[in-house]
Amino acid sequence: MTFYDWTIIDDAFRAGRMNERNVYSFDKNLINGFVVTLIGGVLIASVEVLYFSKLLRNKPFGIALLIKTIFYFGNIFFFTSLAVLLELSFRLERSLLQPEIIEAFIQYLSTPRAWSLWMFWGFSVMLALFILQVSEKLGQGVLLHFLAGKYHRPKEVERIFMFLDLRSSTTYAEKLGHVKYSELIQDCFRDLTDAVAKHQAQIYQYVGDEAVLLWKVKQGLKDQNCINCFSTYNQQIVRNKGKYLERYGMIPAFKAGLDMGRVTVAEVGEIKKELAYHGDVLNTASRITGRCNDLGAQILISERLKVELESNPGNNRFENIGEMELKGKKLPVNVFKVLLEETTST
Repeated sequence: MTFYDWTIIDDAFRAGRMNERNVYSFDKNLINGFVVTLIGGVLIASVEVLYFSKLLRNKPFGIALLIKTIFYFGNIFFFTSLAVLLELSFRLERSLLQPEIIEAFIQYLSTPRAWSLWMFWGFSVMLALFILQVSEKLGQGVLLHFLAGKYHRPKEVERIFMFLDLRSSTTYAEKLGHVKYSELIQDCFRDLTDAVAKHQAQIYQYVGDEAVLLWKVKQGLKDQNCINCFSTYNQQIVRNKGKYLERYGMIPAFKAGLDMGRVTVAEVGEIKKELAYHGDVLNTASRITGRCNDLGAQILISERLKVELESNPGNNRFENIGEMELKGKKLPVNVFKVLLEETTST
């Protein structure tokens, strides 16, 4: 094992504490490394997925980074130490808790190689976690696109957009005050996270009390993800209605408008850089959302999206509202109301 200072083993061999035929065993080293790596990897991944993804969601960036670094580094120290102890046990032909094994392990901890190993892992873990956290804050895949320069020059792509807007936002803002209202928006968009992940959406941007979601066409149409994301989010709000009633005296309700089509995406800005989408699709989705209250609808979609959705399996039904004049549009748009599949929260 490359991270171990084998002068300790050499000393043990010269002192007659080790059998020459056991100086090195490829099979034992391979099994040792595989088992320790497998157990450590499963443990760390399980904690990351089952606990950190939710427990640290509300923590500041720096605190989340520090907690994860300590956890990862602690596990790396534990499992590499376990690997060293097992290797010593194999080579010295002693059980793990024998004094000779413990003594050799303590010697190992005091070697320059051990300290350089921990410094290397500490730096590597913090750097990797920092990059992952930054990537998460920028949005799914955005950092990679920046690094690769994929959209350094404008490109045309096809996307589905959803404008998700809080109903009665002005009333809530006046009732709660701007600080409490901001906390409400934070809670609402935190609860949106699981629905976004489940239905393969990306969060394009937040604009006040509005979230703009997008899908690649294949992912958005599959199982009617772009519609069911809204249903899943509603269920999440219902599950957390006690929290909203206690903190804000109300249960938030959202409306949404969707459209699909070709848009242009490009990197914009110098001091603050982001990926920006431009095109008629965004304007249509935004204007449709604004008509939800007038029509008593939770979701309104364009005809072109409705046609594509009907070719994919799903239990949602659609009601034709008819052609509508939308601000900024020369021609009227045929709009459909989504009759959401009845679901029950768990």
